[in-house]
Amino acid sequence: MRLAFAPFGRDLVVTEVAADEKVRRHLESLGIMPGCTLRSLYDNAGDVIVRIGEGKLALGKSVAVKIEVSPEGGE
Repeated sequence: MRLAFAPFGRDLVVTEVAADEKVRRHLESLGIMPGCTLRSLYDNAGDVIVRIGEGKLALGKSVAVKIEVSPEGGE
């Protein structure tokens, strides 16, 4: 499922970042890459706030729809 549509309050594992090279590199510099775990904290019509590590990031819907995630543990 895409991050923009994922349930909030759950740990999620990034499985794919379907974006161009520039966006992928930017997300990687923020710690968002395949295999990382994040938690969706808040969702406002596709815009999301996520916790990754000790930090929080706000991602617009246009970026959040490019991030494929699955529930941690494959639930």
